[in-house]
Amino acid sequence: MNRKAFYKLIVYSSSFIVVLFFTSCHNNPLDIDVSKINVPPIKVERMEHDMFSMPSDSINVYTQKMLKKYGVFYANFVTGFINDAGVMDSSYAVALKHFITDRDMRNTYDSCEMEYPDVSFLESGLTDAFKHFKYYFPNMPLPKVVTVMSGYNYGLVYYDSTLAISLDMYLGAHNAYYTMLSFPHYKTMHMTRDYMVSDAVYGWLESIFKPSEDKNDMLAQIVHEGKVMYALDAMLPNVNDTIKMRYTKKQWTWCKENEFNMWAFVIRQKLLYSTDLSDIAKLTDDGPFTSYFNHDISPSRTGYWLGWQVVRTYMENNPTVTLSQLMAEKSADKILKESEYKPRK
Repeated sequence: MNRKAFYKLIVYSSSFIVVLFFTSCHNNPLDIDVSKINVPPIKVERMEHDMFSMPSDSINVYTQKMLKKYGVFYANFVTGFINDAGVMDSSYAVALKHFITDRDMRNTYDSCEMEYPDVSFLESGLTDAFKHFKYYFPNMPLPKVVTVMSGYNYGLVYYDSTLAISLDMYLGAHNAYYTMLSFPHYKTMHMTRDYMVSDAVYGWLESIFKPSEDKNDMLAQIVHEGKVMYALDAMLPNVNDTIKMRYTKKQWTWCKENEFNMWAFVIRQKLLYSTDLSDIAKLTDDGPFTSYFNHDISPSRTGYWLGWQVVRTYMENNPTVTLSQLMAEKSADKILKESEYKPRK
């Protein structure tokens, strides 16, 4: 696996939930009883603890313990951003020693320890989410979960059945290193523990449910995202939509109030079946706003938000369709047609 693929930012480059926010809908069909679903309680392994506890003069000895505990994931983690040549190369021990003794990385590690002395909130949140997953997908495996420090490179990654959460990307909106690294506010405002569980579940779902649409146009991309977000609804039925989408309440309200206008714009400008990457990026890339719309208040990724509403409407209007069938459906056109999606003015 190459470095770029391993370190693809599969989440949004931030975090997720600790406290569950209850939705206003009391008849949520996805809010099911999973108390009898048998899922072993999730135990999160703290890989950053193990790395920063290594004696700097015995790295090669302790590496064997790391490989035994974390398997191929550790080897790829090292290759990905600490030492390109991997753990067997002669430069590995020097590179890792530099990482774990670097002043800024040690300060960051101390911040992670202070902010996350334990991760019980993460373990309980993921255990509940995985129970929901097993309800819908009883034969699919669950990941091993670890925390890491990525040196501010990524929020989440899934590889070799391991879901890794980078704690240094969840240290709070006003973290001094975020300012030093010039992280934009639209990102740092969501780099808190409140987003960690949802981010983690989203990133994992995005990794295991690859795009299955039979085209690669705007509709296919936003419907795929809508399917993943609907799966996230099913895994975390009591989490507020603003947390899942990483929107402020004001941004969410703007989308609801402008849903008809946004959809009409996409149709009128013939963007729905566009394969132009710049067209698609304007509606799906992360950023401070969507360039097509009001720069002062519109959030980014409004195309994905619309895709989510299309899929939600499709599932509401087709109650016999299971979540498994939804995720396997290849035709975004079919989902749109059978959703009868028509936003109100």
